[in-house]
Amino acid sequence: MITPRLTMHAAERMAERGITEEDLLAALAHRAGRARPASLGKIWIFGYAQRGRILKVLLTADETVVITAAWPDD
Repeated sequence: MITPRLTMHAAERMAERGITEEDLLAALAHRAGRARPASLGKIWIFGYAQRGRILKVLLTADETVVITAAWPDD
């Protein structure tokens, strides 16, 4: 798996939400189902972060850029 690049927005939101890069990489590696379509050219991935918590990640459709990440209950 190629590590996607983080946008500045994604890095800022992850810091605000207490999401580590390890959480992000774990969620991308351990997905919970298929990618879901988002707005044009983007997809949502849901996966298991460290400690088993679900994380949602918005990426470009080619999965090379993380746009944002959040805990589903946030």
